[in-house]
Amino acid sequence: MSVKAWRQILGQHWGKVLGGLLGLIVGLAILLFGFWKSLLLFACIAIGVYLGRLFDQHEGLQKLLQRIWPESD
Repeated sequence: MSVKAWRQILGQHWGKVLGGLLGLIVGLAILLFGFWKSLLLFACIAIGVYLGRLFDQHEGLQKLLQRIWPESD
């Protein structure tokens, strides 16, 4: 199969491919680390992705903390 054909397949079935890879990663993590350690790992990854997205949007740490804990008068 050519590279062009692979790109076309991935373009048409991107969600299925991504879902399959994510399922593989979750399954391997549970087999290797156990359920609770894997759950903690994925929670930490989700928090990291969220914080990274905020920093990509040029929102500094001070603004983030003010959103979480607003000053009360």
